[in-house]
Amino acid sequence: MMKAVQETSETLTVGAAARRLGIAAPTLRSWERRYGLRPSARSAGGHRRYDAHDLARLRAMLRLVEQGVPTAEAAAEVRDRDYPLSAPGVTSATSVAAGPENAATAAFRPSARARREKSRPPIDLFSLANAMDSERLTHEVARSLDRSGAVEAWTDHLMPLLVEVGDQWQRTGACVEVEHLASDAVAGGLRYHTRRAVERFRPVEDERPVVLACLEREDHALPLLALAAALAERAVKVRTLGAATPASSLSMAVRRVRPAAVFVWSSAPETADLTALKTLVRTRPSYSLVIGGPGWQTLGAPTGWVNSLGEAVDALVAAVRPG
Repeated sequence: MMKAVQETSETLTVGAAARRLGIAAPTLRSWERRYGLRPSARSAGGHRRYDAHDLARLRAMLRLVEQGVPTAEAAAEVRDRDYPLSAPGVTSATSVAAGPENAATAAFRPSARARREKSRPPIDLFSLANAMDSERLTHEVARSLDRSGAVEAWTDHLMPLLVEVGDQWQRTGACVEVEHLASDAVAGGLRYHTRRAVERFRPVEDERPVVLACLEREDHALPLLALAAALAERAVKVRTLGAATPASSLSMAVRRVRPAAVFVWSSAPETADLTALKTLVRTRPSYSLVIGGPGWQTLGAPTGWVNSLGEAVDALVAAVRPG
């Protein structure tokens, strides 16, 4: 039975431990529930508390998983073993950053652990999706975002994964469950990364936000999540309306929020509606209208169109912080 402990500098909450390990907090909770990888103690209030020995054990498990060992087998291997604190980076549980950064010009800076891991060969996300290993796929999506930042991870790893599973579905007429699993993993990883970035960089309160939306016939909103994550890394406030937003609803949101910019995504010609854009409400102060996605390109790349996630980030940051 776990003993209650005082909340001291020698232990970490589940969220802080997950950040230290570079994984999602829900993953850490799942490992406790599924595999018995429990923290050494709990606070008097019943909250999980991880110490340096717990972190060493979990790092050993992560190394096994990176080598291709199934998650359950890796957990069984490390669960009842003690690991020395001389393992790289495991000296104390207190070296987690004390608080978030707070600067209007903050740019994403990967953690020291992320920089070390960036040189490692990437995990085959497509194989994980086809193996229906949702837990490990979500973990690897989160690791990719932590290592590289949202723009690079989306461009080099996550978007290619989604294209590949989509092509597989179209070729075979099967494997729709793989596409759904991959989409859920990417969405979960992006949302988690965005929350962490908001906590770390703290958007400037007196700056106007950015509104992200798709028009009424557009159901593919994952690019909006990638854009929200990239903007959070730059301390920009974001209001994401998501898929299938009628122009009238977008106008009402704009009137309430008074944003510095509005971004509208379209994945295909049938969802790119220039007429709907012209009906959007105008406000004082005015906002920049930025549009992205291949749907708009088919209309001749109209004014405000950007061709990549990186271009979208640059345009929206410039709208929030002109000059």
